[in-house]
Amino acid sequence: MLRQIILMLVCCAAPLQAAQLTQGYLYQDLRSQKVVNLSHLEGHAIALMFFEPECPWCIKQARALRNLEQNCVARIHPVALGINGNNLTLKRALFRLNFPFEAYRAPRKLLTDMGGIPATPILLLLNAQGELIKGFRGYTEEVVLKELLCPLS
Repeated sequence: MLRQIILMLVCCAAPLQAAQLTQGYLYQDLRSQKVVNLSHLEGHAIALMFFEPECPWCIKQARALRNLEQNCVARIHPVALGINGNNLTLKRALFRLNFPFEAYRAPRKLLTDMGGIPATPILLLLNAQGELIKGFRGYTEEVVLKELLCPLS
């Protein structure tokens, strides 16, 4: 229960900045195994999806993000952050997600700073200025995401 309250505070009340996510942590790329920061995403709208192995709702969320990226006039950068698995299980889960975008293992420090991830998928939407637009727990329909991220489409 405490984790859920903390997550709600992080997602809804705290002014999360992209610089905190892009420069403050190091991420291991699930495909190349390289460790990088995400500074190349600064200045872009980002959809961060936390996923884990054996998550059928994550597969549906990944499909919605793929469709959104293809159909949105504004450029959206979907990024997957894997939790609760080793490299092999996260890579297998990524394959099942059919997620062609960037995918990383979520750093432990990020998860600790967020108070943990109680369930997946968790989706954090950041605008091009790095401001948190909205955070979602559980599957979020494509139409809802489109209203928030693609108002001109």
